Amino acid sequence: MFDFATNHESYETTATIASAKSLAHAFIERLGRDDAFRAFTVADPVAATAQYGFTIDPSKLPAQGITLPSKDVLNARLDEVAQQFAAAASVVVVFTI
Repeated sequence: MFDFATNHESYETTATIASAKSLAHAFIERLGRDDAFRAFTVADPVAATAQYGFTIDPSKLPAQGITLPSKDVLNARLDEVAQQFAAAASVVVVFTI
C-alpha cells in the first residue's frame, strides 16, 4: 500500500519540478507570439509571471526595467530559455497530495 505521509515530500518535489518546466515553457512560448502579453510582461513582470504560478522577488529586477529578447530568439531557443527560466524562478505550489 502506498503511504502518502511517508512519500509526500518526494512526490511534491517531483511534481513541482515537472510543473515548473511545463509552466515555464508555456510562459516563454506566449512571450514568443503574443505582443500584448509581451508589453504586459515588460510593464509588470511580477504580475505576468504570477499568471503562470511563478514568484519573482521585485528587488531582484533591474531598476531600469526588463528587456525581452525578440520573438524570433525566443521561438528559436524556446526549450533552452524555458529551462533557464524555470531554474531561476520559484513555483508556487497551489496544492499537495
